[in-house]
Amino acid sequence: MLFNSAIVSSLSSVIINFGLDPQRSLFIAALLLTTGAALLGAMLGRRKLAAIVGTGCVFWFSYLSGFINLESRPPYDTGGLLEPLNNNILAQTSTTMFALALVGGFIGAGVGVALAQTIFDPILSIIRTVWHRIALPRRTTGPIPASERTSKVVATIAMTGQLLGAAVMVVLLLVASRSGNLFIFSPDIGIHAQPQLHGVKGAPAHGTTLEDFLVSHALKGQLRPFMVYLPPSYNIPQDRQKRYPTLYLLHGSPGKDIDWLTGGKAADSADALIDAGKIPELIIISPDGNGRQGSTSEWGDSLDHKQNIEDYVATDLVQYVDKHYRTIADSAHRAIGGLSMGGFGAANIAIHHPTVFGTFISLGGYYKAEGTIWGKNKLYMELNSPEYTIVHTPTAWKMGIFLGAAVQDQPYYTYTLQFMRQLDKLHIRYHFDLQKGYHSWPIWQKQMYLAMLWLKWGASPVTRTGTSIVAHVGQTKHVKH
Repeated sequence: MLFNSAIVSSLSSVIINFGLDPQRSLFIAALLLTTGAALLGAMLGRRKLAAIVGTGCVFWFSYLSGFINLESRPPYDTGGLLEPLNNNILAQTSTTMFALALVGGFIGAGVGVALAQTIFDPILSIIRTVWHRIALPRRTTGPIPASERTSKVVATIAMTGQLLGAAVMVVLLLVASRSGNLFIFSPDIGIHAQPQLHGVKGAPAHGTTLEDFLVSHALKGQLRPFMVYLPPSYNIPQDRQKRYPTLYLLHGSPGKDIDWLTGGKAADSADALIDAGKIPELIIISPDGNGRQGSTSEWGDSLDHKQNIEDYVATDLVQYVDKHYRTIADSAHRAIGGLSMGGFGAANIAIHHPTVFGTFISLGGYYKAEGTIWGKNKLYMELNSPEYTIVHTPTAWKMGIFLGAAVQDQPYYTYTLQFMRQLDKLHIRYHFDLQKGYHSWPIWQKQMYLAMLWLKWGASPVTRTGTSIVAHVGQTKHVKH
């Protein structure tokens, strides 16, 4: 076959160089190559339907059949628990993928026919004219036969076929429109269910997730949404007086408040760890950090202070959560974490507010301010660069710090190593987790699971000094200062 899995793998390797992980890269490569197959087939054969059908075959054999076989073997989560296969989600995902491939085939076939008509038809027309004049005898007798009228039956069938094709395309577009999460998170998003849990002390096995809103004073009265995870015992009558530590999780860019629950499986990880008795129950808050349209917020206060996302998180959101939920309202029981832009934001906000957050978790993050919200003001960018501000904020030196990176995740792995060197100079304790992988949700899922396991709620400042803990892809190294 012209476009086989080997070619898909080769193209996916090229796409990986642009910063995507292997799973999404392989999926995108398969779509590109099947679209290319339709384009080439339609350009040579002038048959759209045949090209589209061929596209479906190419996509099935080069990608989808292998994807289904792979996903039919349920994996284990970070804690070693089996994640059961959700057959319905697998079927829905496969259908969406196939619909997307056929839409790509339709586009490719249309372009292929158009190219043929534009490039090849004029050339063929000239060749036919020359051939008729040279090789065919001139007609000398008899009138030129009149064109036969197109049969009404044939016209009706043709019109019916066109209408049917249009209806099929509308259905394919509707099905393919559900493909957003396959590109944002991963092609296998949601295919495997949460491991079987049993519950602790009569509590439900799972916590509760809900959406809440608050009016932010820092954002000049904006109504801001955020997601909340409440632990299993939160709504049990006998535990109505119990209070819980709080973990704030910030999404990357582009992103939204649901990302950590959907792509990061933060609630699933919390449920599993709580059920196993490995961590105390906690509340998770995941806010929406989107700001002005067309630019990332960086989870910071803009230079013109018309977009104070940092103040919203550190002041408005924390105060609202402490007032409306049963939290332990002190920095020792309040942590903040995030991925990529959210990792930067978590570090930046925590260092600016060490009396609000006692711990920060930065996964695949960076530690120097970037983006347009700082107004290209060098001093203001320094004041919002954790690599710089940590040096001048001694009150932040006793914070708990969890840093995560992946070997193939550049330039973020390098940024993390640079930040670690700064922490080492200051003899600041931190934990570093290094995984094999890319800038992707599977890495952040695992690292957030490990970060929850690592969290030490209520730890005194004394226990936060003296040692850096560095995990090197499966092993842990202690560095004495």
